[in-house]
Amino acid sequence: MSTNNYRMENDFLGKIQVPASALYGGQTQRALNNFPIKGERPISHYPSLIEALLRVKQAAAEANHKAYFLNPRLAHAIIQGAEDLIGQKAYQHFPVHRLHGGGGTSANMNANEVLANCAEEHCGGRRGEYRWVHPNDHVNLHQSSNDVYPTACHMAIISQWPLLSCAIGQLRQTLQAKGSQFRHEPRIARTCLQDAISVTFGDLFESYEALLARSHDRITRAVEFLHAVNLGGTIVGRTLDVPEGYRQRIIPILQEVTHNANYCLAENLFDAAQNPDSLVAVSATLELLARALIKIAKDLRLLSSGPETGLGELKLPAVQPGSSIMPGKVNPVIPEFVIQCSFQVIGNHVASATSVDHGELDLNVWKSVPVFNILDSMQLLSNATVTLVKLCVKDLSVVKERGRQNISTLIPLLTNLMKSRGYSSVSKIYQEARGDGPKIRTLLEEKGWI
Repeated sequence: MSTNNYRMENDFLGKIQVPASALYGGQTQRALNNFPIKGERPISHYPSLIEALLRVKQAAAEANHKAYFLNPRLAHAIIQGAEDLIGQKAYQHFPVHRLHGGGGTSANMNANEVLANCAEEHCGGRRGEYRWVHPNDHVNLHQSSNDVYPTACHMAIISQWPLLSCAIGQLRQTLQAKGSQFRHEPRIARTCLQDAISVTFGDLFESYEALLARSHDRITRAVEFLHAVNLGGTIVGRTLDVPEGYRQRIIPILQEVTHNANYCLAENLFDAAQNPDSLVAVSATLELLARALIKIAKDLRLLSSGPETGLGELKLPAVQPGSSIMPGKVNPVIPEFVIQCSFQVIGNHVASATSVDHGELDLNVWKSVPVFNILDSMQLLSNATVTLVKLCVKDLSVVKERGRQNISTLIPLLTNLMKSRGYSSVSKIYQEARGDGPKIRTLLEEKGWI
């Protein structure tokens, strides 16, 4: 390939060849060489993180301008570059592997270089020259990967939470509607998979909604904690590395550019550099939601089992043929889809949790694992929940005759008799009949109890 298709850039390691058309620069290219994608996902697959990185850079440029560390022309060029990239959804300029080493340095430098080249062209220069705007000296001024990247991770999760929150809300509303629709429709409760007492399908659906309500509240509280960020804490939390004029301005300006007044500075910046437990707390609440969805989906799968030899108390919408060899077979594929998505979320949390205890000494460099797993889990749970509503719960029906038949069985009968005749008296009848159902009924009739 012609050398005209490349440009040469320099860093303290020496020269590096970069595609001439690339908005990114040499350090991003080194990351591409060191951490090959090979079919895996780059950070460009996570728009919420890219936008968060660009908003942090906007806020930093504005704070440096207001503190007189960056002249208005350069600050405006950086800010406008970020705004243009966000508006154009130009995520393709962020190609580094999501699990790159270095605690987010490659992602931070990717953003620095892209913005530097955007601003360079705005000021009349050319890509890769950095004559007017330098990635480190200007775009990264008074910042470190160690405060920029964790802040962007928090912001990305906060911005993605409303999508999942809405999906949970839709499922809750649908379950409430089903609870109202079948409030008085009887069904037999089961404990240890054995017959128990008569309840209603309304009781069942409303209990599912209550479970999801708690899950929603847990995630909401965990996400709220992410508004505490360490932007301005630079390397390991030592504020001496940041001039006071910048440090006082950066959080209020971050609030402005994100239109979110809840962002605040973490109480202990050293702690914030070392411990990603607030991220893992979000992951843990997502895992609980996943387990809640598994419980609900497994119940739907079990209650709809059949069509002739299963429980058969619910009828789920038929959305596809269930077998390539058995005509007429229809499987509960939507609950099974939800269960598998939830399995993956549980696995994501296991990986994320390891990042807490592996953060040696003064900096935790493993934040990429929880942040991308959390973003993946949120997407999985959103898709699963919306699909469960649309293709299953919304149009499921109760097989009324089966439910009414089941509540007329032996255990509900004996339990009701226990209230008036006493546990020991009813137990004697059962013992005398040796558990034989028809004989129990005969004895009860002879005693005039039924």
